[in-house]
Parts: sequence; structure tokens; C-alpha cells
Amino acid sequence: MTGEKQNAQTILMTPTVLAESKKPTIFRREPEQDPIKWLKEYQKVSSYNRWDNTMQLANAYFFLDGTARKWYENNDDSFTSWTLLENELKAAFGDTQTYVRRARDRLKSRAQQPGECIQSYIQDVLELCKQAEPNMSEEDKVSHLMKGVTEDLFQALLARDVQT
Repeated sequence: MTGEKQNAQTILMTPTVLAESKKPTIFRREPEQDPIKWLKEYQKVSSYNRWDNTMQLANAYFFLDGTARKWYENNDDSFTSWTLLENELKAAFGDTQTYVRRARDRLKSRAQQPGECIQSYIQDVLELCKQAEPNMSEEDKVSHLMKGVTEDLFQALLARDVQT
């Protein structure tokens, strides 16, 4: 009986392991930073950390810097909800056409670099395809991938008749 009681006490005293919270990247409003992409990341981190809309709003300030932080400080009285902050951030910094144009330009000139692993190249090109045209066909994606791979890989892929 004493052993059972001791086991029960041990079980009750065992600490619960809590998952480590995650942090989104800092949004500064630098030319290469896409605010829509940052907001998607912020949402994923918020979901992982189980932040509701109130916590998302409260924590946003800590992940802004530079121009974005100044913008927040100049407008913080008007941010009464996360949704309002999200919409205002998109309106202030979300010139989607600029990011689409930049992605298309990068996609045109993207080539596999010497020593760059194929998986790194593929994932970068697929990300650019998604940014340039979210509904791009599989054939167009393959075309973009094929035009920039190294010659030896190009020949290997041609032999396989890659379609997707």
C-alpha cells in the first residue's frame, strides 16, 4: 500500500513539459519584405502559440521595427482589434503589385548557382512561382525549373520526361 501511495504521489508531482513558444520574424518594412508573407507567418506562429486575436494584437508591437514600428506607434490608438491592425498594415505596406513584379523579375533570371543543391534551387523557384502567379500551371512551373538548372541535371531530367 505504501508503494502504491508513493507511486501516486510521484505521478502527481511530475512536471508537465510545456511546448516552447515560437517567435515570428521582425517586420521592418524593408524593400524585400512582403507584408502579406509576414502576416501569414505571424498567423502561423500565433496559431502555434495559441494566441487569440487579443494576444495577436498585443504581441504585434514586439515584432515590428524601423518604419513599421514608427507606423504602429503613430497609429496605435486606432488599432482596436487584430483584424483592424492586419487590414491597416496591408493597406499601408501591402503594394501587392510591387512584390508580384519583383518575384516575376527574379523568376526570369533565377538559375541554379554553382554548388547549390537541387532541392534548394527547386524550393526557391517554386516559391517565386507562387509569388509571381499563385495559380501557375504545373507545366509553367516545370518550365521555370528547367530553364535554370545546371546542364548535367537538365540532361538527366530530359531523359526522365519530367512533367510535374
